[in-house]
Amino acid sequence: MFDFDKLVGSIYDCAANPELWPATLNRVRDEIGTAYVMVGYSDMSPTLCQQQPIFTFQHSEWDHERLVELESWAQQVPGKENLLDGSIDRAWTMMTQLPFSELKKTDFYKGWLGPQGLTDNVVVPFLCRKHVFGLFSSVLHISKGNEVSVGQCRLAERLSPHIRRAMMINEIVDKGYLALALYRKVLDTLSVPIFIVGAGQRLVFCNASADELLSGGSYFTAPAGILKARQVAGQPTALDDALDRAAMGDVAVGISGIGIPLIGKHGERAAAYVLPIAGNDIRRALGLGHCAVFVAQRGEQQPMGIEILRTMFDLTVQEARVATLIAKGDGPQAIAEALNVSVNTVRSHLQHAFAKTSVSDQSALGALVNGLMPPVA
Repeated sequence: MFDFDKLVGSIYDCAANPELWPATLNRVRDEIGTAYVMVGYSDMSPTLCQQQPIFTFQHSEWDHERLVELESWAQQVPGKENLLDGSIDRAWTMMTQLPFSELKKTDFYKGWLGPQGLTDNVVVPFLCRKHVFGLFSSVLHISKGNEVSVGQCRLAERLSPHIRRAMMINEIVDKGYLALALYRKVLDTLSVPIFIVGAGQRLVFCNASADELLSGGSYFTAPAGILKARQVAGQPTALDDALDRAAMGDVAVGISGIGIPLIGKHGERAAAYVLPIAGNDIRRALGLGHCAVFVAQRGEQQPMGIEILRTMFDLTVQEARVATLIAKGDGPQAIAEALNVSVNTVRSHLQHAFAKTSVSDQSALGALVNGLMPPVA
């Protein structure tokens, strides 16, 4: 029987050791029932790599050269313009863009899909920011049919937040040390702040960078040895909830702890990513605690609005999108037209957002969202 918890645990192991990605993605491929799966991460931040984009990807067993070649076909993917619309964790499939009979007439099918015996593709954006984006892709073989099923889409969507956590931690920590970072003595050599937190949110260990961050008192405090995010008046902290959930296991943490916004005493911003480490021998080697907290301070590693709202209030993707549009000043009718849904659907999402964020009207929701968003240059 399919063990979702165990599969998620394998994904989190990849956060500690990225060499495990190929084997883990083989398992993901087998559970989804497709020909191969791939996770790609692109960082086009102008401050990196002398303004040259950085693109990395991991994949299950397949022709590596063919997958490298896929980058040159990206502009010819049918319906690509509808893919990167900010709808993180929501599945997009090629068959929703055009029927298979029409797909077979495209250059993309004739030159790339068809020769490999591939048909439909389910793609889930797990990250979508100004300079950084990530895609989780799973492609169907013609022997399994022409169209990805609803069940395959839902499983890909469930896995997407966990892939985001693992990939972001891969990118935050110096890649040269990731495989070694299982040993606490090595953690001190990393420039990224890392806290190890045990039962009751007690601080078990912090590397030199984290100790310096804690001493500065900007983002965190540790009263009686308990790690706490600095509380901003009128704004909740999601760190306590994420640490509690992480202590209960890999699946329990869910989307909690993915890009928790941290606001310093002078208004500076950072983000925290919480990784459960109690569920597997590989991650337990980090220490005796239940979770590790990685702190991202680069601007391109900061969470976007939808991620923040999902992390802090457990909003669905659509509820978060409605809330961010309300914060921009749009009304229900304009939002309904933008999202191609009915006004009643928008109002339903608003009511759910009100309940989850403990506000009573659109103005209060907009003020809350705007108070949490990272500053825009």
